[in-house]
Amino acid sequence: MRHKDDNKHQAICDGAIELITANGFGDTSIWKIAKAANVSPATIYVYFENKEDLLNKVYLFVKQEMSKELLQGVKQSLSVAQAFKAIWENFYQYATKNPVRFAFTEQFANSPLVEGCREESMNYFQPLLELFERGKKEKVFKDISLEIFVAFTFVPLTGLIKEQFSGKIVLDEKTLETTFEIAWDAVTV
Repeated sequence: MRHKDDNKHQAICDGAIELITANGFGDTSIWKIAKAANVSPATIYVYFENKEDLLNKVYLFVKQEMSKELLQGVKQSLSVAQAFKAIWENFYQYATKNPVRFAFTEQFANSPLVEGCREESMNYFQPLLELFERGKKEKVFKDISLEIFVAFTFVPLTGLIKEQFSGKIVLDEKTLETTFEIAWDAVTV
């Protein structure tokens, strides 16, 4: 068995993210990923079983990275409102600082390719799920499902970030604050 090199692994992941974001799943082959990562196609199989395994593991890698950023500075001592606002703002910061990774996760959001690993990726966001449950228990959040909660909080922000990336709008501090207030009002008692 060949020795695994963290730099090669990272280059493969970065190459896959870039190519899939630019070209989609179908037009991204192992050969193209290898070329982008400056490794041989055989090297990819040292790290991943096949293309599907690569896609799933790269998706999980990006979701784990994202979850760490979203939860940055979020402590149990914060109120539900403070913690949620920090997570919401961290999501915006992550997406705008990592537009290719953000676009990569958005492509997966609508793909049947990673059905199995979506549930696994939710484990990385356990503190957010706990905050949601805490907010319902403390009667801060409405008694709604997680899916509805996300639909009224993070989905609108995601849409606005996409609009900003396409140059249709500018999300300045005032607009972000107003957007947060609208999302907050939608899910709170």
